[in-house]
Amino acid sequence: PLEVLVRAIENAAAKEEMGILRKEWNSTNSCFNTYRYVQNASTNNAAIAAGEALSFNNTLGTIVSNDISDASQNQPAGVGIGAISDNYYGWIVTGGYYATVGTNGDDDIADGATIILSSADGDCDSVAAGTASTHMPLGIAVAADVDADNTVAAYLTVAEL
Repeated sequence: PLEVLVRAIENAAAKEEMGILRKEWNSTNSCFNTYRYVQNASTNNAAIAAGEALSFNNTLGTIVSNDISDASQNQPAGVGIGAISDNYYGWIVTGGYYATVGTNGDDDIADGATIILSSADGDCDSVAAGTASTHMPLGIAVAADVDADNTVAAYLTVAEL
């Protein structure tokens, strides 16, 4: 599966069409995941790590950042699946199940809550199920957050944005 192949792969030059989506069967979780080929923004000076919530840094949906000040909470891009250095290229997950999305640590995400980008870099926050969100959803929590790890399992929904 793509997820296994790309975890440790990042490239200094683009190896795929920028912004391209790829849907793959995830045999570990028995579901489909959607991935997007992107560039890590050159402005944040930080590598993307697995589990980090990412925002789009440009209007074309090809450059992402884990630094929320580079974009906005209304520009969810997906979640990192492996290291992508500053200004390098690689894959992120944008749709389907992801077990360990980083949270803002306030330990209040319930199963079924809408997951949104946090105002903290690389993290997500939540809006209670049934409550209208003021930010574009990143996904839906499929379990309560894991307090000790500051992570939450989620079904990501930004694949086609």
